[in-house]
Amino acid sequence: MTVEELMAEIAAIREKAEPETRAALAKFERQLKAFGAANEKELAARDKQIAEKDKLIEELKGQESQVTRASPSDIAKSFRAVIDEFHAEAREADDVGVAIKALDLEIKGLVEVEERKTTLVLPTAGAAVDPTALSTLRVSFATVPIIPAEAPSEPPQPEARKRPARS
Repeated sequence: MTVEELMAEIAAIREKAEPETRAALAKFERQLKAFGAANEKELAARDKQIAEKDKLIEELKGQESQVTRASPSDIAKSFRAVIDEFHAEAREADDVGVAIKALDLEIKGLVEVEERKTTLVLPTAGAAVDPTALSTLRVSFATVPIIPAEAPSEPPQPEARKRPARS
């Protein structure tokens, strides 16, 4: 039953009622209208909250599609490329070159294992993430000297054996 239907029923009863009852019904009608108006305001506020939350859900769904996934080896290779770049610059320097001697890296993300392939799902910027749900991947890089390969030496030539002289 709607508020309007209740108001119509009260009006019908009020027409047949005695003056004392009419006054009580008029007061009840005013209270019912005030209650309905307050209820409408509350419903409008809830509708607004629901709309805001729906908007937030859509934004989060959009962020979910922007999740970064990488295998641990891909992550390690990308940082190795950074180190290699620094070392190349150091080798080309005219005066003093700077090289990274060691690099320790910790990456937090969610570990996914699908069909024997392990990937690390990295949280996006601004994403609400429970830190206890994240795993830590620790990677340590260190420089390894590159020893240039030497050209293989030629095997020694067998010396010509001298035959004893015949007399």
